[in-house]
Amino acid sequence: MKRRKVLKNIGLFTSGMLLFPSCDFSDEKVSILLNKLYIDAKQEFLVEAIVGTLLPEGEIPGGLSLKVQNFVWVMIDDCSTKETQESFLNGLAKFDMKVLELSKKYFVNLKENDRANMLKNLIKSRQANSDIQNFLNTTKRIAISGYMNSEYIMTQQMPYKLVPGAGSYVPCKTINPTEKINING
Repeated sequence: MKRRKVLKNIGLFTSGMLLFPSCDFSDEKVSILLNKLYIDAKQEFLVEAIVGTLLPEGEIPGGLSLKVQNFVWVMIDDCSTKETQESFLNGLAKFDMKVLELSKKYFVNLKENDRANMLKNLIKSRQANSDIQNFLNTTKRIAISGYMNSEYIMTQQMPYKLVPGAGSYVPCKTINPTEKINING
C-alpha cells in the first residue's frame, strides 16, 4: 500500500516540476503568441508605439485601433527569413538605445511630435546603423501594408469589389471627389 502512495506522489511531483517552467509569474505578459520569435512586453510595447506614431489616430481609426502592430509581429514571425528576423530584433534592440542617445529619453516617453520627428530623422539620416534602418523600414512597410489591407479600410473607406467592373462597367466616368473609391481595382 505504501509503495502505491509513494509512486503516486512521485508522479504528481514530477508532473508538477514539468509544468513549473511554463508558469510565468511576471507582471509583464506578451499579448501575442508567436511561433519562432521570443519577445518581451517591452519590445511589444515599443513596436506598438512606433506603429501608433506611423499611423496616428484621426478622423478614421489609426494603426493601434486596427491592431496593426500584431500584423507586424505575425509577418516578421511567419513570413521572414531567419536573417531578417535577427536583423529586425537587433534593430529593435538598438533603436531605443539610439533614441536615448539622441534625445536623452526612451522612445515611449517622448511626446507625439518628438516621436514623429525622431522616426523621420532616423529613417532618412546616416546616424542610424543599418540594423536600425532595416528595422524601421521593415516596420513601416509592413504596418502600411497591414493598415491598407485591414478589414476596416477595405470595407468602410475603400470598398473592395471582388470583380472590378462586373455589372457596372463605365468606359468613361467623371471622378466625384466625395465618392469612396478603391485604389486596388
